[in-house]
Amino acid sequence: MLVVNHPPTQHAVVLAVAGSGKSTTMVERIGYLIEGFRFDPAHIIAVMFNDSAAKEMTGKLQRRCGKRNAPESVTFHRLGTLTTKRLVQGGFMESWELIADVNMANRFAAESIASACKEHGHRYPRLVARDFLGFVDRVKSDLLPPAEVWRKGQWPARYDWFVHWFHQFENDRRSKKVRLFSDLIYDPVQVLLNNPAAAKYIESRYAHIILDEYQDISESQQVLIRFNAGVSAVVMAVGDDDQTIYGWRGAKASYILRDFHNDFPGGKIYKLNKTWRYGHVISCAANYVISGNDDRAEKLCISGEKAPQTKLNLEYEVVNGEPRIIQVINRWIKQGGQLSDIAILVRAYSHSADTQFYLLERGIPFRLEGGGDEASVLANKWVASLIGWMQLAAGQIAEHPYSGEPDAGSIKEIQKIINVPNLLLGWERTWNLAKLILQHPEGGEGFSRFISDHIDSQYQSAIDRLARRSKLWSKLRLIGKSGKFPRPDALLDELMYFLDIKNRIESEVDKPEEADQILELIEAFRAYVKLNAKGRTLPQLMDHIRDLLTVSERSQKDTTAIQILSLHRSKGMEYPCVIMPSLSQGKFPIVPRSLPEWQIIEHLADERRLFYVGMTRCIKELNLIAPRDPKLDPWLRACKGGNCDDVIPFSKDPGRASQFLYESNLLLSQALPAILAGSKGRETLKASSPELLNQYLRELGHGFQVPKIHHKELPA
Repeated sequence: MLVVNHPPTQHAVVLAVAGSGKSTTMVERIGYLIEGFRFDPAHIIAVMFNDSAAKEMTGKLQRRCGKRNAPESVTFHRLGTLTTKRLVQGGFMESWELIADVNMANRFAAESIASACKEHGHRYPRLVARDFLGFVDRVKSDLLPPAEVWRKGQWPARYDWFVHWFHQFENDRRSKKVRLFSDLIYDPVQVLLNNPAAAKYIESRYAHIILDEYQDISESQQVLIRFNAGVSAVVMAVGDDDQTIYGWRGAKASYILRDFHNDFPGGKIYKLNKTWRYGHVISCAANYVISGNDDRAEKLCISGEKAPQTKLNLEYEVVNGEPRIIQVINRWIKQGGQLSDIAILVRAYSHSADTQFYLLERGIPFRLEGGGDEASVLANKWVASLIGWMQLAAGQIAEHPYSGEPDAGSIKEIQKIINVPNLLLGWERTWNLAKLILQHPEGGEGFSRFISDHIDSQYQSAIDRLARRSKLWSKLRLIGKSGKFPRPDALLDELMYFLDIKNRIESEVDKPEEADQILELIEAFRAYVKLNAKGRTLPQLMDHIRDLLTVSERSQKDTTAIQILSLHRSKGMEYPCVIMPSLSQGKFPIVPRSLPEWQIIEHLADERRLFYVGMTRCIKELNLIAPRDPKLDPWLRACKGGNCDDVIPFSKDPGRASQFLYESNLLLSQALPAILAGSKGRETLKASSPELLNQYLRELGHGFQVPKIHHKELPA
């Protein structure tokens, strides 16, 4: 009630832990302003982080205040649009065309950078445009000079010309009078920063501005709010510094911790530190993990009296030859749960590859939420192409020549196989190539006809690429016709070598981390082929994989399916049962290939916040799945937790459990409900790191304290 009844003349920051009911609090606060102080709803605005949150808030406000009295609930980009409209009405800006479609924006950028691409040896501007727009968006988000954004980021060195081309791109955009999505905020902000009269014109529109998910704000969004607030609006920002997970697009915990008070001085700080989503075990373990970060507000997440008694389980990846994740799922179902209750949260979609195979083999439906086809181990274009080549060798592709025009589905299937790695011919020409292959599949004749009809003789590099791909097609087709099939795993290894998959992936993607994730999917596929090749011929294995593809396609439409999603995508969500697999050092925290030493601490802080977000999505059960690390058990038995950067090496070590499991003080956290219940034996409990748990007990008004003992540090 303190937040709801906060004085209407004073700014405020509300630090709200996960599951604390901040949306309800915001709605009641707005209702109080309208009903208690008679503020005009037209002069109140709620600014949310994404469109779904804005729509959800609109519905809640309409139910609370009535449709006629409900204030606007908008995204930051919508607020930018409203600000632009007002500036246009005031004569400070012009109304330009908006290019909101991603593909059209990419095409516009490709045209703008075409000459630069030619100068710097990039043959296909549309492939570069995506990365260029990413750089442009970051410059516009941070409101920093392009050179400084480049210096602070991890951009491919071959794109260093992005820095000076930013200004050329902006000149092109202004000359054509168009705006891209990021310009909905950037353009009005630039006008407001450089025109005091425009700033004066804007500042008196709102009496109250309520901001949600404030920890995810960027500099341009902060400036947009500052000008809209002016000297008259009262601002209340709601968020959680411990859930700042979008640093890659400009979010910083410092905004909610310090910068808010620079722009809106005199504000009061409130802490909504009670959660109603999960029980004491999760709160305590999550507190231990996040306490490893230094730059954060002093607060504890405390479970409320009516919060569920959430279970927290540490599981090992394989037990008695059975994947533990399957045992966890079966256990949940036996307890009366549903598959749709379960969310599998992963640091990167590639980390779910083994899980996808486990589920597909057992016919357990699952949906990949986000990530597109590239997140699916079987639908990923590199794996799908390898499957296609193997099907060709099994005699299952283009079994007979087409006498007429091939159907579009068959053309796409061949196109998907032959154009990975990229033949660099463009979509239309690879379509024509696939069509000719279907009409003339024998002896590489389709390739030969295409080269003759569509490739100028001066383009020798293209001819060489096609000739090499033709050679592979002919060889595999002969195998399929002969019936003398090689071992599937040996064939796959040969394909990987012939197509130079690893090097081609690294040359086609821009970030080493992206290459690593694709290679991880391929390695999971190779391991699966090797495991399942025993006792199966090549056609039999490809029939099996075709069955898995059918299960996968059917799963995507199943409303009762398990959800697999990234931890970033899970933000703001909650699930009865959460499973976090692949918790090994190097996978979580993820270890980028190239990370300057001075950035490691900041990177680990970001990863720790992401782990905290994952832990706090659960309601009834959280299952953490890690490799069997012999050093983890004695560490947890010693009841030691908190930051262990100095104990666990920051490196890729698949045999070492994630350092965040070490930091969770898991066994002591699991003892908390028994301590609160006054169970026998609590007097004998001792811990190496009881301080945070004891503080938790004091916050709840319990007099019991766990004594501290000293243990020798475990060796790294």
